[in-house]
Amino acid sequence: MRSPHLLCAMLWLAVTASTLPCFAQDSASSSASSAATVRVAGQVLDSQNAVPLPGVTVELVNSEIVAYTDVDGKYVLDVPAGTHEVKVTLDGYKEQVLRVNADAGAPVDVDVSLTMAGFTEQVTVTADVVEGSASSAATLLTERRRAPVISDNLGSTEMRQNADSNAAAGMQRVTGLSVVDNQYVFVRGLGERYSTTTLNGATLPTTEPDRRVVPLDLFPAGLIDSVRVTKSYSPDQPGDFAGGVVEIQPLRLPPRPVLDASFTIGFNSQTVGETGLGYPGGGRDFLGYGKGARALPAGFPTEKVTRGGIFTPEVGFPREDLEPIGESLANTWEARPRDSRPEQSYNLVYGSRFGRLGVVASLTQAYEEQFSADELQRFFRVGEDDELSVFSDYAFQTSTLNARTGAVGNVAWEFSPSHRLGVNNFYTHTGRDETRIYEGFNSDINTEVRDTRLFWTEEALLTNQVTGEHYLQGLANSRVDWRVAYARADRDEPDLRQTLYELQGGEFVLADESQSGFRMFSTLDDQSVDLALNWSIYTTTWASQPMMIKFGPSFIRRERDFESRRFRFIPLVTFDADRALSPEQLFTPANIGPDTSFELREETRPTDAYGADQDIYGGYAMVDVPLSNQFRLVGGARVERFNQTVDTFDPFSFVTNPEIIRAEIETTDVLPSANLIYATTPSSNLRIGFSQTVNRPEFRELAPFEFTDVVGGRAVVGNPNLERALIRNVDVRWEWFPGAEEVVAASVFLKQFEDPIERIVEATAQLRTSYTNADSARNVGIELEGRKALTPWLVAGANYTFVDSEIELTAAARQVQTSLSRPLAGTSRHLFNALGELRFAERSSVRVLYNFFGDRIADVGSEGLPDIIQAGRGGLDLVFSHQLAGRLNLRVSGVNLIDDPFEFEQGGQLQRSYEVGRTFSFSLGVSAF
Repeated sequence: MRSPHLLCAMLWLAVTASTLPCFAQDSASSSASSAATVRVAGQVLDSQNAVPLPGVTVELVNSEIVAYTDVDGKYVLDVPAGTHEVKVTLDGYKEQVLRVNADAGAPVDVDVSLTMAGFTEQVTVTADVVEGSASSAATLLTERRRAPVISDNLGSTEMRQNADSNAAAGMQRVTGLSVVDNQYVFVRGLGERYSTTTLNGATLPTTEPDRRVVPLDLFPAGLIDSVRVTKSYSPDQPGDFAGGVVEIQPLRLPPRPVLDASFTIGFNSQTVGETGLGYPGGGRDFLGYGKGARALPAGFPTEKVTRGGIFTPEVGFPREDLEPIGESLANTWEARPRDSRPEQSYNLVYGSRFGRLGVVASLTQAYEEQFSADELQRFFRVGEDDELSVFSDYAFQTSTLNARTGAVGNVAWEFSPSHRLGVNNFYTHTGRDETRIYEGFNSDINTEVRDTRLFWTEEALLTNQVTGEHYLQGLANSRVDWRVAYARADRDEPDLRQTLYELQGGEFVLADESQSGFRMFSTLDDQSVDLALNWSIYTTTWASQPMMIKFGPSFIRRERDFESRRFRFIPLVTFDADRALSPEQLFTPANIGPDTSFELREETRPTDAYGADQDIYGGYAMVDVPLSNQFRLVGGARVERFNQTVDTFDPFSFVTNPEIIRAEIETTDVLPSANLIYATTPSSNLRIGFSQTVNRPEFRELAPFEFTDVVGGRAVVGNPNLERALIRNVDVRWEWFPGAEEVVAASVFLKQFEDPIERIVEATAQLRTSYTNADSARNVGIELEGRKALTPWLVAGANYTFVDSEIELTAAARQVQTSLSRPLAGTSRHLFNALGELRFAERSSVRVLYNFFGDRIADVGSEGLPDIIQAGRGGLDLVFSHQLAGRLNLRVSGVNLIDDPFEFEQGGQLQRSYEVGRTFSFSLGVSAF
């Protein structure tokens, strides 16, 4: 699996090295002329189907200044300041001459739509001047209007104006989307397992061991150009499609030089000035790199740490050898007071073109802390007369530290106007440190308990892509694009430490329970290779209208390795220490070893390691054809051959042929799709989409690995007998784009599920959550959206989503679940967003944003217990932006100003509650160009 990574790096070096002379030469000429010219940039598209046109000649009339569009139809002209005529020509298309006003010091964006020479005069010929960048609201609305499928999008410009720090924060403002736990996106009310995330078109592995999702908080806003959410299916997309595909586009090559830097400092109302919790860690914790300070000591045994048996002395260790092993683990168990620091983030972006070479690079770093002292959580049981009684009641204090680092490095080489190679590299890394104490009554041991947990998590995502785009006019007027992508997601949880004390005789003493004196080390390595080729042939129909035939193969390979090791200091029969002492006084070297108080033993389970692999062979064929001047059909079919195996095994089995629990799925699916677009007017569309797609189990959902987070809470375990779900989708949308930044849209959608995968509670001796295939489910809803410039200085917008979902459980699941028919878990019936922006003094603006999600099932009920419902909640944000002198920009924001608590209810009683506080931040940015 390392070879694709190495191949990408070698190709990047080769491309960069081969273009260094061009880099140096063009850099000098560019800098010499930039001061006296104005840069005109844009994109040339086919007016009928919005296909980019490469090889188009764009020239300044009565001059020798000329440029040619690349494979994306994009061009750049450096022209003298003033008013000019620009001629745009391509064989087979009508020539266009545009009048362009190029004011000194202000770059101009000009997009052009060309009409084929054989078309009737009813076809619209336009030349649009677009203000702003490629990620502005106006540009993205234009892309949305021309798209072959139903989609919504959000650009980096909008995210900056909203003060959104990452992709997850931005997605909650998109129509029909909600975000859970600040990480996981729900599209049209469907849980995170029903959405797919791609980066630059390639699928991604995940850092989440227990969820079928890529957490979107991994993607800093400073590394993103735009995010597109595709809601209706087309055959050139992955077949695992349910709620939608979240397509993240990293920073693009800019049409002109860019050098931007920004710094942000923030203050949370319940964190800054408060004394939080912490513990001694590593010197690089503030950067998010702390696993080295928490790793197992050098020389720690790779064999299972346990006593050797009388009949199997070759397995395990003598008692005297266990003592130095236990003493080698760091004696750090206790939470200590820690002063909180303000939030900080830094971002640097550079991009430019040097002749045929383009480069863009970005670096971002962020640090934030969160402290909560008022969280409560309860667990209930059904008592007499079916009344709920409290089983466990806990009060939490939690401090979290999050440190993120991200980088983008992309290079593109256009070795002719019709051919381009690119190397795209994306890296993001997050370190999260959590110190948690909870205290309260536990019915299992019938007393008060106090639990302390120290928990470090480190996640990293690295992607390398080599891409090619080629316009082959002599080969059936074709366009070919391909990619070779490698991605690796790592998650490390080094040295989770947990101690449990129970109240006895008026004082807390160390409990002899499974989660006391407990340590766990786990690693996850998830890698993927994504190969794809798309061949598009542009031709004409029987009525001489342009059409596209598109087809291509794809292959995706994923591999995952997961391993977890659990240890516990076991009290010995010779225990003579004072159990009321603190953990760091109890677990000293003097108390570890034979004939003392504690002995380290490994409690790793036979299912605590698994390996998994997945292969998806795909191929598709589709057409994009106008049926008339107003009707357009985009349809075809995709075939996918899917094979996935998950092998769960005991990593320490000494048996020659140890038992392996294997879960395997092998299917072949034909997935048809049809999208009909009716252009009711030049600025409005009516879209209708029909498709059949699938939803497949994730590795973790198949692996019988078990873990319990809170004493008295539910364990989670996989189900090796899961099957893939089949989904039939119907989507209808009417959309109208009255102005550059304006839209009015209404959508209706229906999804019918066969064998949907759902999280349930199992009928076991203890509370345990697992996964199953339900009989069926449906999801139906409407979306309403509007954005309007009421005056030149006032913009208002809002969107509303209504979702009605229902799931029918299997006969086996009905024996345990309280609700036999209920909404899908995680579905909010109502979603609402509102935006108001006041622009004044040409340099300043104030933006008010409101977001609301309705009640949703957080966890399903069982054995008579009602479902746990997260109460609906609204959030209000305020952002003030001002352009200072020169190229300096100031932004002041307030996030979560209402600060309503997050509340969960069960049977009308409060089950969980916590607050996150208000955050106020100040950001200063500067642009060198």
